Amino acid sequence: MRKLNDFNPCYIPKENTQAYQLLLLLLDDDEVSEAELTRIFNGRQRSPIQILGGDKYCWNIINHTNDRGVIFARSLDPRHKSGSKLEDAKARAERKSEYKQDSHKQAKRGRIRESKAFIESIRAKSELADLVSDAANDDHFNQQTENEKAPTAPTVQASNSNAGGESLTTSHQKNKESKE
Repeated sequence: MRKLNDFNPCYIPKENTQAYQLLLLLLDDDEVSEAELTRIFNGRQRSPIQILGGDKYCWNIINHTNDRGVIFARSLDPRHKSGSKLEDAKARAERKSEYKQDSHKQAKRGRIRESKAFIESIRAKSELADLVSDAANDDHFNQQTENEKAPTAPTVQASNSNAGGESLTTSHQKNKESKE
């Protein structure tokens, strides 16, 4: 069984990370059950799996599935544990190729979807603007919001010595109350 120090350090995640913990589990056991990973990572094993299999580390993780396609366990490609640097390199190269193909597919899907998503966002903004406009012109809505408004404080009358001793009405509030 190979240990971490048997591998190039550039393929080892930082200690005390979930990816590091997952790698240790996969190196120690031939197969780690999905239930065990769920327990250890509180159901959040996707991120460390993606990190290990991603562009930086390229560990080839094999998903073991049942006849319904449900993953029940995971393991490292045996070539990583073979002791052969060439076999380890082949497994990483395959994983990197697969990762880059997936990345390319996602980029193409995103590019194709971009114009549709843009049109959908414009339509959604237009629908929102229409609703806001309709609400502003809706007498029932306006009456309802008038009734829901908090009562305003009375208009303040202040004495201003610079205004020749006359009282001034502030314009900070509606002059409803000052029409008395």
